[in-house]
Amino acid sequence: MPVYRYAPVKTPCKLCGEGFDHRHEAVAEALSACPTCGQAVRRVAIQQINTPKLLAPVGVAKAKQAGFTVFKRISDGELERQ
Repeated sequence: MPVYRYAPVKTPCKLCGEGFDHRHEAVAEALSACPTCGQAVRRVAIQQINTPKLLAPVGVAKAKQAGFTVFKRISDGELERQ
């Protein structure tokens, strides 16, 4: 289930502060009131999550340098360490 960020309409609330996160199904309606204090709330946009992007495939040398064990398939079910 996705997590949505809600902020009180009249900020800041003494109980909720600047807002709260709430997890519910995507098809469910947005909250109209805070579950803690009952004050009117609105859903705010969440910042995009920054994820690293792999630009090129990792080669055998880089994998070994990173400490991984690299295997090569010889035949069905048989692997050989490189």
